[in-house]
Amino acid sequence: MSVINTMLKDLDKRQQSHGLDELPVPPLQYRQAPRSRLPWLLLALLSLLLLASGYLAWDRYAALERTNLTLQQDNQSLAQEIASGELKQPVVSEEPTTKSEPALVANKTPVDKSRSEALLTADAQTIAKTESTDAESSAEFMATPKNDSVAAPKGEAKPIAKPQAIRAEQALDTKTVKANGSMAVTEVKLSPEALAEKHFSQGKSAQEGGQQSQAANDFSEAIRLKPALHGARQHLAALYYGQGQLGEAKTVLEQGLALYPQEIDYTLMLARVLEAQGDSQGALAALGKIPDDHLLAKQKWVMQSHLAQQVSEFSLAEESYRRLARVEPTQAKWWMGLAYALDSQQKYTSAKQAYGQALGLPGLSQQASDFVQQRLAQLGDIE
Repeated sequence: MSVINTMLKDLDKRQQSHGLDELPVPPLQYRQAPRSRLPWLLLALLSLLLLASGYLAWDRYAALERTNLTLQQDNQSLAQEIASGELKQPVVSEEPTTKSEPALVANKTPVDKSRSEALLTADAQTIAKTESTDAESSAEFMATPKNDSVAAPKGEAKPIAKPQAIRAEQALDTKTVKANGSMAVTEVKLSPEALAEKHFSQGKSAQEGGQQSQAANDFSEAIRLKPALHGARQHLAALYYGQGQLGEAKTVLEQGLALYPQEIDYTLMLARVLEAQGDSQGALAALGKIPDDHLLAKQKWVMQSHLAQQVSEFSLAEESYRRLARVEPTQAKWWMGLAYALDSQQKYTSAKQAYGQALGLPGLSQQASDFVQQRLAQLGDIE
């Protein structure tokens, strides 16, 4: 035991001599792994691509805008030149072998404004002289030529078609024709029919704008140029009717009926004018000319029924109300009008039936219902 104790003591001494417990232990240090830079590089590359694409798209859009702006400026400049008369006109020349026919030639060399105006004046005088000497073709009208000026190289001139004579009242418009880079102003001659339509359109615009006098002038000119323009005649008659000028409206409609008796619209309008004048018999006579199978027959029967009652022609009123009741059997007013016409002719049995029919339908006023009930009570004992 002593030996073992001695050995343990020696071991303790050796451990203490080395000082193992007092040796400093360095702290543990953790080293982080390096982060990858690849996602940031990809993000930067994508941003550069987006910026480049956006710049290219904006540059293309800006180029298109500049091109559109240039084209608009060119068009405006061209329109201003045409409107101000500064556009160069082609040279007017005459061929010695023709009968003084004017010809427009597109010259390659520019001409000054004063010379163009002088040549155009001479051309107009030539056309006027042709019109005065060509009286036999006054009813013909020239259509607009497709090409009034043709470019001719080396000063060669090609004549255009000979202008036809026109009426004194025919309007002339201008039209710009572009041929091979040159501009030429030509005259567009309106036929009487086209001019009448133009006056008709102007008259409607003036009427909508409250210019009644100007509208009446345009409508009158339209039917003078084209008597078959029935719309213009009807507008003119309605304009006079609205202004209380019943005599003028009657004259316009009677002229239309004299020229076109088949135009039933004139007849119905004339009946209304005559009614406004207090001429009930004349209005009934006009309505009698409208066939019962015409589209305006219903309007005819409506006017005819109350006009006939006013002049005590109850048989005619009965006939009109019967036709209306057949067309619109659910209208109480037609049945009441028929009952009154029958009652006035002492046809009491039929009148009672018509009164009862009217009372059974909606649409009567309280006053009319009271009258019907009172009259039915009075006719109760009559069979």
